[in-house]
Amino acid sequence: MLVDCGAGLNLISPQVIKRLQIPKGDLEETGTFQGFNPGRSQPKGKITLPVTFGGEPNYRTEKIIFYVAKIPLPYNGILGRPTLAKFMAASHYAYNTLKMPDPMSIIAVGSDKKDALICAD
Repeated sequence: MLVDCGAGLNLISPQVIKRLQIPKGDLEETGTFQGFNPGRSQPKGKITLPVTFGGEPNYRTEKIIFYVAKIPLPYNGILGRPTLAKFMAASHYAYNTLKMPDPMSIIAVGSDKKDALICAD
């Protein structure tokens, strides 16, 4: 997943929905959006999924709305501003780290430099 602080919505690919074995009937209808492709994009629908950051014993889960859209991306989806706001997360581009509060302490999620370079290529 790509964390994009400039994106106004969360996207997920139809391939991920298929791998998660979520029936197409579970997708809610939604309108079009623009900004990811030239012109307007028509998503296949939207769905609310649990997203978890961290691990035992320090983790946090929130329900996030994703728009399911077939957009040519080198990653499975985009976590945008709605997700960052819900988790009250702050990103640091120089360190490729995402930090957010948790009831126990702070959750820090680092990126994998190799994966980031593969997506950039």
